[in-house]
Formats: sequence, C-alpha cells, structure tokens
Amino acid sequence: MTDQTALGQAMIRAQEAERAASQAKADALAEVAKEEAFKADIERATELSVQNNTQLLAQRMGITTNRVTTSQSVGMIAPREVIQNTHLRFNGIEISGQQGRDMVEYGQWSKAEYDKALADALALHGYKAPGSFR
Repeated sequence: MTDQTALGQAMIRAQEAERAASQAKADALAEVAKEEAFKADIERATELSVQNNTQLLAQRMGITTNRVTTSQSVGMIAPREVIQNTHLRFNGIEISGQQGRDMVEYGQWSKAEYDKALADALALHGYKAPGSFR
C-alpha cells in the first residue's frame, strides 16, 4: 500500500531518511567501538612490553645500563704496598699500618673500625680501599 498523496509520500521519505540516519549512526558507533578496542589492544600490548623491558625498568630506577665501568668511575684502588705503608689514626694518634693490623689481630681494635680508618687514610691520597666500590 502506497499513499499517493503529497503528505503520505513526504512521510515515507521522512521514514526512509530516519532509517538511513539511524543506520549511519549505528555504523559510526560501530566504527568508534572498533577504534577504541584497537586502541585498548595497543595499550595492553604496550604495557606488557614495558613491564617485560628490563632496560626500561632499570632506567626508571635510575640504573644506567649502557655505561661502562672504568677505574675513574670507581676510583683508583690502592696497591698492597701503599696499604701496608699507610699510617692510620687510632683515637687521634697516628699509627703505622702494621700496628693497626696487629691491634685488630689482638682484639684491641675492631675490623670495621680498622677498615674505616684505612679508607679515610687512603682517601687523603686519592685511593679507595680494596673492596669498596661505593
């Protein structure tokens, strides 16, 4: 049944236009949903990649992974002869390295206190104590 009057035909065209507009709106919403799903997939993949990227994690924690450690960066380690001949301070008194080692051996001085005194004495000459890489 078709309405041949001008009003009837106008209503039919309006209904067709409304259906076309509804279809266009549905298509646009589907496209937006598809795009949002695609972006969400990219975000998930990126986050997973970042979580598994050890170099990036190290960089975020402040660890430089591409730096080569050199003697300049850790300081010069004192040779054995320098350590043996370095004078230490014990309670404000300067003693020889051998006296300091003897005091540690006989329990008059703790190993930690001796190591600190040795590190302080070597630092005056620009050296680091063996084993101190901090």
